[in-house]
Amino acid sequence: MKRRSPALWTTTLQVVVPALPPALSGARIAFLSDLHEGMLYVSREQLLDALNQAEPELVLLGGDYLSGRRSADAAIELVQLLGARHRLLGVLGNADYYYDLNLDALRSAFADSGGRLLVNEGVSVALAGGRVDVVGLDDPTDGQPDAAAATLGLNETSTVRFALVHSPAAWRMLGELNAQLMLCGHSHGGQVRPPGLEAPVTHGSYPAWLAAGLFRYRARPSPHLDRLLSHWRILGRRGRPIRALTEPGPLLYVSRGIGCALAEVRILCPPELVLIELEAAETDVTENRAQEDRVGGRNEPS
Repeated sequence: MKRRSPALWTTTLQVVVPALPPALSGARIAFLSDLHEGMLYVSREQLLDALNQAEPELVLLGGDYLSGRRSADAAIELVQLLGARHRLLGVLGNADYYYDLNLDALRSAFADSGGRLLVNEGVSVALAGGRVDVVGLDDPTDGQPDAAAATLGLNETSTVRFALVHSPAAWRMLGELNAQLMLCGHSHGGQVRPPGLEAPVTHGSYPAWLAAGLFRYRARPSPHLDRLLSHWRILGRRGRPIRALTEPGPLLYVSRGIGCALAEVRILCPPELVLIELEAAETDVTENRAQEDRVGGRNEPS
């Protein structure tokens, strides 16, 4: 019996940016991570339909395009399908290195979409009548992420900059990237989540609470992350947008991803498309800080 394809959740993240150029207000960017073709947890049709319904002006991909060497050609084909209607920018994940994905073919698939595969590179792209920077870091596990190389040549005063990296293990680099938002995946949210608890398995070199959620980077008194919304709080908000200000520190969003690893199973950890909507700031930063302190908590990954 064929398994009924599960629901693909769309998480809407309204990113509020002080001094956002008017042309960028309302711009929509989609983020997909951990496709893992061969263990894609939803059908291709579901994925493409959800992406088309979101109507993004740019699609960001967080790496891990395949689940094994046998799925390498299909992984390139999937990226081509995503790029047929959407401009793509993306990075590499550990699986892409481990399974020797054809990087020339992957680069061509990105280029055919009008976009680019970013390996310690940054680009300034036209978006909704304005411009945004996208910085892509190499995978922290099997690559060599280099913040200085990734930001070389970009305008240091850019109003909007996104950072892409496969794993949240690179969270400390947020302090070097001058980005308002870092997007990553890698742990698939844990795939199997005991009710109310942290992920028991993350296959990552970071704490279980960093497997999924929304965080704020703080540089002082020493670099650390404040958790603004946990995995469970995000699930509880299904259907309601998450609104977050990019001050007093940049944001980090760790996605649950789309596919699976080790076993094709997800429990209380549905696959996720992240839709980012840019907004101009209308509230006072101090007021917003007081609101988030009531829901957040300081965490210091080792």
